[in-house]
Amino acid sequence: IASLKASANQFIEDDHYASKQIDEKINQVLNRWRDLKQALIDKRSKLGESQTLQQFSRDADEIENWISEKVQMAMEESYKDPANIQSKHQKHQAFEAELAANADRIQSVLSNANNLIGNRRCAGSEDAVQKRLESITEQWELLTQKTTEKSMKLKEANKQRTYVAAVKDLDFWLGEIESLLTSEDAGRDLTTVQNLIKKHQLIEDDIQAHADRIQDMNNQADSLIESGQFDSPNIQEKRQSINERYERIKNLAAHRQSRLNEANTLHQFFRDIADEESWINEKKLLVSSDDYGRNLTGIQNLKKKHKRFESELASHEPTIQAVQEAGEKLMHVSNLSVPEIEKRLVALNAAWDDLKHLAAKRGQKLNESLTFQTFIAKIEEEEAWISENQKLLSVQDYGDTMAAVQGLIKKNDAFEIDFGTHQDRCVELCEEGSKLIVDNNHHSDQIRQRCNQLQEKSKTLLNLASYRKQKLIDNSDYLQFMWKADVVESWIADKETRVRTEEQGRDLSTVQTLLRKQETFDAGLHAFEHEGIQNITT
Repeated sequence: IASLKASANQFIEDDHYASKQIDEKINQVLNRWRDLKQALIDKRSKLGESQTLQQFSRDADEIENWISEKVQMAMEESYKDPANIQSKHQKHQAFEAELAANADRIQSVLSNANNLIGNRRCAGSEDAVQKRLESITEQWELLTQKTTEKSMKLKEANKQRTYVAAVKDLDFWLGEIESLLTSEDAGRDLTTVQNLIKKHQLIEDDIQAHADRIQDMNNQADSLIESGQFDSPNIQEKRQSINERYERIKNLAAHRQSRLNEANTLHQFFRDIADEESWINEKKLLVSSDDYGRNLTGIQNLKKKHKRFESELASHEPTIQAVQEAGEKLMHVSNLSVPEIEKRLVALNAAWDDLKHLAAKRGQKLNESLTFQTFIAKIEEEEAWISENQKLLSVQDYGDTMAAVQGLIKKNDAFEIDFGTHQDRCVELCEEGSKLIVDNNHHSDQIRQRCNQLQEKSKTLLNLASYRKQKLIDNSDYLQFMWKADVVESWIADKETRVRTEEQGRDLSTVQTLLRKQETFDAGLHAFEHEGIQNITT
């Protein structure tokens, strides 16, 4: 056509003689060519509309079949069976994802239908296309509605599954707690009671910690009931049961806490009273000792210790009174082991009174021992003096000269004066000992024995002193006699020398002188015989 048109245009430009005919002919050909092309376009357009209509019809059939199938799936009430509800919910989520993935395709089909109707390309089937459009729209809305409803139901069923699981866990937990709280075990002693209190505190903490879980369970139940859950009566029944049991275990916990506190108070009292009894028994061993000291220093040390013990006893009395008051209060406020408490209190009072009695008795005996040892110290002092003087009096030295004898006699006279003083002291000591015996001093036997010993020793010393005094007197007399005898012998020896002389006188005068001397000698001899010899022999 283009070549023909070019040739025609060339002829016309070259002023061909038949230019007019050529121009008319080429225009005629070109018009018929345009008409042919328009007819082809119209034909293709109608074929395209028919194809689009057929394509829509096919897509609409597929969509309707697909929607019908999905509607059946969406209307299944699988949520009523709680088994594998999580898996069902996951499958439904996949189902919703599939619907969302196909939403564009459905919208595309609906949009094509609207275009066909709007552009009047339905080949006269606009009403049929419109009905198909409305039908697909209704089915799609139904599918999305049922899908949403099923999703809600599955979510509710999943919530119910969670609720049922929570109820099941709480039911199991409540069973365990009820079992623990209904236990009759209140402990055998303070240690076990305190361990039970610690365990109970953990239980109470656990109960308090479960308050949030109980609240969550109630919130879940409210949500399920408000949403019109198909199993609402059962949900309400389980919730009420759980709440009632929870309140019950709180009451049981309070009751058991009170009981354990009572048991703890009771066993604490028994522990305290056992400690006091142990303390009293320990102190009894001390005050029951028979050791009252062996000497004055030992007794003084024991008295200091006993004084500290009495102070400790006085300071400990408020503790005993506190335990007694606690026991009496416990008997008034509790019914637990009242006879045992009363029995233990009576035993404690008796033990305490016994301890105080023993302490007073030991204090008295220590005082008696102190008095006894002071008395014995005096006795021993006297006995030492007696022993010392016994040794002096037992010496066989009675003097070998008159001067020595006179010295010993003076010492003996001084001893006799001292001995008289000590005899008086011995008498006083024996009287003091007799008074201690009358006062029932627990050393009475020893006091009596030591008094007797002192009296015997004093008597022995007296005898020994008398014997020594006699010996000294005898020795003095003997020495005086010997001195006098020596004087006489000396005088006789002197006179014998004169008597034995051979001088007879040479003349009368000498003889007369010798006679006068002889007469003087005779007179002296006669006088000496009456004075010197008689002093020796009398």
